Amino acid sequence: MTTLERTFRLLDALGLFIVTRFPFIELFLLLMSTGERAEKAPGLKITSFKDTLKQEYILVYLNAAIFFVCGTGMTLDFKRRKCGFAALLHAIVYTAVTLYQTERYSEFLIVRMAFRTAAVCAGYLFVAGGLTDGKKGHATVTQALQLARQILAFYLFCNAYMVWASDEDRLAHIKNIPGGQIMIIIVIALYVIPGLCIYGGFEAGYFARIVAWQLVIITALVDFNTRYWFRSSSHVEFWHQIQHASRNLSVIGSLLLLARIRHW
Repeated sequence: MTTLERTFRLLDALGLFIVTRFPFIELFLLLMSTGERAEKAPGLKITSFKDTLKQEYILVYLNAAIFFVCGTGMTLDFKRRKCGFAALLHAIVYTAVTLYQTERYSEFLIVRMAFRTAAVCAGYLFVAGGLTDGKKGHATVTQALQLARQILAFYLFCNAYMVWASDEDRLAHIKNIPGGQIMIIIVIALYVIPGLCIYGGFEAGYFARIVAWQLVIITALVDFNTRYWFRSSSHVEFWHQIQHASRNLSVIGSLLLLARIRHW
């Protein structure tokens, strides 16, 4: 086995690790954001065990339980496909409720959050479609895998549009990544060209790896810069921005999994 093949296998294993364990990350961030909110709201502050049984926390417990069950099932390969599909449905409902409760964020930020959740769901579709099965003898669901691939492509198109049309997104890239307007053109091109190839299934694996590296850089320099986003016009709170940025980690894992099959 050559060094390149070993690298590809390592990246594939990394993608599997990220996607199947991502519900645990969501669970941790849910608990941290709930704790921060409880500290700021006098009515939600916890001083005893009895305070943890308030009605306001029931939905938190329910979401936490679903995250834990789905993450455990996918990690241990126990009913992995069903857990992947359950995680997909839960991600949609969880984000819809979060966006419904959010009133002060900008329209572009809300759209970005919705599309990023859809990209996370693409990773769960890979799991539900059987791409990550550890047990042999089960056929993959090609329609689910193709849909997941196309969702990832649309997510790349959405990112390109946001950088082009949203002053907030464009300014965030310019301030946090060197290169100015030339860098913006390069970023958009590296979203659109791989997106077209991934959508059409033309060497999707190679282009998925290219755009995965781009997302690593943008996520590290732009999305995880919580101080910038808190001071921006959106005023995104720390744990909310961490949660939003971490979902790109799941997208990166999905792109690495996409490289497992190069022609769909």
